[in-house]
Amino acid sequence: MGRQKAVIKARREARRVVRSDSRSHRQREEESVTSLVQMGGLDSIGMARDSRDRGPIEARNEAQAHYLNAIETKQLIFATGEAGCGKTWISAAKAAEALINKDIERIIVTRPVLQADEDLGFLPGDISEKFAPYFRPVYDVLVKRLGASFMQYCLRPEIAKVEIAPFAYMRGRTFENAVVILDEAQNVTAAQMKMFLTRLGENVTVIVNGDITQCDLPSHAKSGLADALARFEEDEMIGVVRFGKEDCVRSALCQRTLHAYG
Repeated sequence: MGRQKAVIKARREARRVVRSDSRSHRQREEESVTSLVQMGGLDSIGMARDSRDRGPIEARNEAQAHYLNAIETKQLIFATGEAGCGKTWISAAKAAEALINKDIERIIVTRPVLQADEDLGFLPGDISEKFAPYFRPVYDVLVKRLGASFMQYCLRPEIAKVEIAPFAYMRGRTFENAVVILDEAQNVTAAQMKMFLTRLGENVTVIVNGDITQCDLPSHAKSGLADALARFEEDEMIGVVRFGKEDCVRSALCQRTLHAYG
């Protein structure tokens, strides 16, 4: 009888241990999931499970070296150059690097959309979804540098570690603890550029990219990028970079095309 009681007691204890281990396992899993949705767990999101480009961000010519140095040492950088010079790739890669290193809290990407408001309105989805096609060049770089799952996490509205919006939505904003990339800036007017630049707060790096030879503004409107380049050219606190056709690194064919149409 005593032996039977001992066996029953041992079985109960074994079941208790199994249940305890199961609860501990579930708790560890829940803690792991929780850590994945916290910025403190950044190294676990999109990096352990996703393959991402961890290669160094290196200049391939003198102009790119100047551009990289400006991004690393200045708060405000203007760059103009034709297609294939690496403006978008370098700026997005450096923004991703800053987010990974927790030097900033978010990346904000914007650009003007010259289509009529009703054209954008006909597109399905919220404003981020409507604007997504215009964001694709930067998006592709961020996915490669951050990893796909972490990028999707960052884009969630409640997280907003990566934010995309048309330039018109920048009015009234104050930018802090962020890298802000303004692409296609040649299509922003001088007045709009002034409005944008007066929104800069603490711990912010603003990178303004474009090609002043490809301005789509009406002939009577002055390009905000061209205006800013002229205003800040001699300001040592501001980075100004001008890429030439010879700085194209996309491909030999792209470079030949630029020269043919130059």
